[in-house]
Parts: sequence; structure tokens; C-alpha cells
Amino acid sequence: MSVTRTQAPDWTGRMDPEDGPDAIRLHQLVQPDANRAVIGFACDAGVKRNKGRVGARDGPAALRQALAILAAPHNALAFSDLGDVAVTGDALEAGQDTLANTIADALHRHDRLVVLGGGHETAFASYQGLRKRHRDARIGIINLDAHLDLRLPGEAGGSSGTPFAQIRALDPERFDYLCVGYAEEANTQALLKRAQDWGVGLVRDHELIADPLVANQAISELIARNDHVYLTIDIDVLSHFQAPGVSAPAARGVPLSTIEQIVGFVLAKAGARLALADLVELCPARDQDGVTAKTAAILARHLLMR
Repeated sequence: MSVTRTQAPDWTGRMDPEDGPDAIRLHQLVQPDANRAVIGFACDAGVKRNKGRVGARDGPAALRQALAILAAPHNALAFSDLGDVAVTGDALEAGQDTLANTIADALHRHDRLVVLGGGHETAFASYQGLRKRHRDARIGIINLDAHLDLRLPGEAGGSSGTPFAQIRALDPERFDYLCVGYAEEANTQALLKRAQDWGVGLVRDHELIADPLVANQAISELIARNDHVYLTIDIDVLSHFQAPGVSAPAARGVPLSTIEQIVGFVLAKAGARLALADLVELCPARDQDGVTAKTAAILARHLLMR
């Protein structure tokens, strides 16, 4: 069991020089010391402890590959790659500590950091990193997810199902959490009751399918009362045909267009307060035709380029 820091891979992809200087893809925008940055958390330990389908350790590499070939938008922004925090075996807590410290340090040099998970145990490290950087600030959490991830840690410790319970235990007086897109049948009554007791904001998947704008008021209110916003996207919030390559595919799920609208709304409302986001639960071994990685890359592109 070990934790290592690995260097950023070389970003490569299609080149179209015959189309002129505007024919740019994202792999051509990677450079040192840019304002935006990505970092990977190559870890399976949290999913394994949560009895899920392992494979999230390969998520960062697959997401980079899918992201590299996407076309750059008008007025595209350069971004840096800070490499990976790689966890071998069950060294989850050490990996989370390393990632949290790396995030805290990176936020001194980059105005927005996008973490490529890893299972949703990534979130506990992400929050700790943001908290280390802004010790006295109010931090609001927006989680786009089919699951509340409010399980209590067991004897083995935390897992991909416990990050927000761990965050509350770490920071109980300032816990401000909104879960958007949860599926009622994917969360026990114990978890739903815990969410209510802890004042968690809830927007159900059925509500979003009926009205893609239904979460906007809750999101606006959370952003307004906090100094910083942490956005975490569990790709299993999407339907199984859009995101088959995850630990727990959703039979119903929320349409990608709705999730894109929500991400765009958070970016517009939060502005500079959105310093940290992550995308988690990509499992390439289960990803038919790489469609989940491509989907996650679309969302990562929004977060890096806007």
C-alpha cells in the first residue's frame, strides 16, 4: 500500500494545421503556470470499501484522453496539468491527505482547479484542500449525484459512500451541502432522514427531469451565503446509456443537457467563488465505446474554459 505523486503525462491529439490558427484542440492549451489546472486522483480504495465496481483508479487517464481531443472554444483558456496522486492498495487516508495538501498548495497558484477522480472519496480530500486554503471562509458544497453519500464510516474507515458525513464531522458548524439529482430508490430511508436532520438541501432526479431549472433557486441561495463554492459531479447522476462506465449506473438518471445547464448556472452565479470542482466515479473498464469518458470530458471542458 502506498501513495505516490506522478508527473503529468504528455497531452497529444489530432492536429489540423491546414485549417489555420483557430483549429485548436484542448491538448494544445496545456502549459505550465496557467490560471486553471487539473489534477488526478487515481484511487480505487474508496469504491472497493463501498462494495462497488472497481476501476476508478484509471479514471484520470481516460478523462484526460477524452478531454485532449475536444475542440477549444472561442477565447479558450490555457490550463496546467499537475499530474496524479496515485493510491496503491488500501492507502486511502494517506492518499486523501496528500491530495488535500496538493490542492491547498495549488490554489495559491491557480484560480480554478478541476480534480479528476477517483471514486467519490475524492470529495473528502477536495473539501479538506479548499478548507486548508481558506480556513475561516464559508464553503458551500453542491453535489450533482444520484447518491447522498452520507453513510457513516465503518471499521475500515471512509469510502466512496461517506465523504459528506466525514466533511460534516470535520466541520459541523459550517456544513452547507446541497445534493442535486438524487434518486430516491438509490438512498435508504436512514440516509434520507440523516439528510433532513443535518439540513441538507435536496433536489430529486424526478424534479429535474420535469423542470431542468428547478434547482436554480437552491443553488443561488447556497452561493449567496458562502464565500467559496465547491462543485462535485458524480458521473452516475446521468442515465446509464450516457454514463455506463461508472461504479453504479443509474437506471433513470438526469439528462446530460440538464446537468450541463446546472454546471453553466453554477459557473455564471459563482464566478470566482468557484475555485474547486471535481468529476468522480469514471470506471473505464466498464465504459462501452468510451462514452462515459467523453461525457465527463464535456463537463470538464465547461469547468476549465468558462
